[in-house]
Amino acid sequence: MRIALPLTVLCALAAFWAWASPALAGGDGGRVGGPCRYDTFPGKAVIETVAPWQPSSPMEGIPAPYPPLAVTFTFTPDSPITGEPLYRPGLTHQLTLVNGMPPGTRFARKYGIVAGKAFACELRIIRQGTCTPVLYEFPDIDRADYFELKRP
Repeated sequence: MRIALPLTVLCALAAFWAWASPALAGGDGGRVGGPCRYDTFPGKAVIETVAPWQPSSPMEGIPAPYPPLAVTFTFTPDSPITGEPLYRPGLTHQLTLVNGMPPGTRFARKYGIVAGKAFACELRIIRQGTCTPVLYEFPDIDRADYFELKRP
């Protein structure tokens, strides 16, 4: 009898978790921590550097199965952004794919990513929820285009 009660409790918890976990993860595979709401600030991003990616330590290794690039950019809003603690003008940011991997040489060529080129860009600052607080979105660059992970 003593074992039956804890086993029953464990089964009930497992059943609850199976039922609740999709809802906690956004219902249909959506973002964990969502739904989130952002304010959007349109502007432009200027590519500052495009260089072969170098590990910051000997233990970091190569982050991609293709020759990775370190791509940096600066963002300038179309209208001044004031009183916003999450926005700091003049900072240099890393351009990565949505999954955090650096882009490769073929990706840069496909989207015309070269130093000095300006792209339309939107700064998104979180207002509600627990998603990423600051995002930079590029309408002309599909950062979820993982074609380089496939063989050429």
